[in-house]
This record gives sequence, C-alpha cells and structure tokens, in this order.
Amino acid sequence: MASLFTATPRQRCVVHKQRNVLNAIPHRERKEVGTELGEIFRQEKKEEALLNLAAFKAKYQKRYPEATRSLCEDEEHLLTFYAFPPVMHRYIRSTNAIESFFSNVRQRTDQIDAFTTGTSCLTIVWAVMQDIHLPKIPVS
Repeated sequence: MASLFTATPRQRCVVHKQRNVLNAIPHRERKEVGTELGEIFRQEKKEEALLNLAAFKAKYQKRYPEATRSLCEDEEHLLTFYAFPPVMHRYIRSTNAIESFFSNVRQRTDQIDAFTTGTSCLTIVWAVMQDIHLPKIPVS
C-alpha cells in the first residue's frame, strides 16, 4: 500500500499498539505500565511525546525487551497524528472509524448469499458508504 500512496502519511492505531505492547507485560504491572504508555500519546506536542517515548524505552528496555521491541517496530508511524491540528488527533490516532465502516459493510454483505457480479458487490458497498454518517471534525 505504501508504494501506491507514497505521499500519504501513515498512522498506526495507537489503541491496538498499546494492547500489543501490554500483552508482553505481566498482568500485575499492566496498569502502571499502561498509564505510562498512554502518556506518550496524550502529550500536546510531538517533542513531548518523543521525550516520553524515550523515557519509556529507557525504563523498560531491559525489564521487558519484547514490549519495547513491539513499541519500536512502528515508532515512525505512531506519532504521525501530531502533524495535524490538535482537534483532529482523536480521530486520527485510532482506527475506530475504519473498523466501524468495515463492520457496516460486513453486516450488509453477509446477508447476501452470492453476488452475481463484482459490480453488484461494489453497489452494496457504495450504498453502505452513502448511509454512514461520521461526526464532522471541526477544523478552524
């Protein structure tokens, strides 16, 4: 996909990344580590987030190498949302809108036993797209 949309910035879903990182942490410490991990993405500026990210990696690298490896593997795509106005951050950080869209498409297409043509499938998907009402993002 990156080769098709070369000018499009990529953002990994922060919620899914946090879950992946916390899966490598023992249950007894997930609350404390999860709070610190979440603070990385709640900063107002990217520079502050990078400082928190570096502190998190330094603190947990030796103790939980798998967790920090999971966090670092997509590091360049975790903070992309900071390139946009703050009002848009919550919409860009997670994939909720995309997952909701695919859920709506699945609900409609699962009811149909077979599509006669590819066009008939696309017609249903298009109809679902037209019916979705996403919240308007206030951009100033």
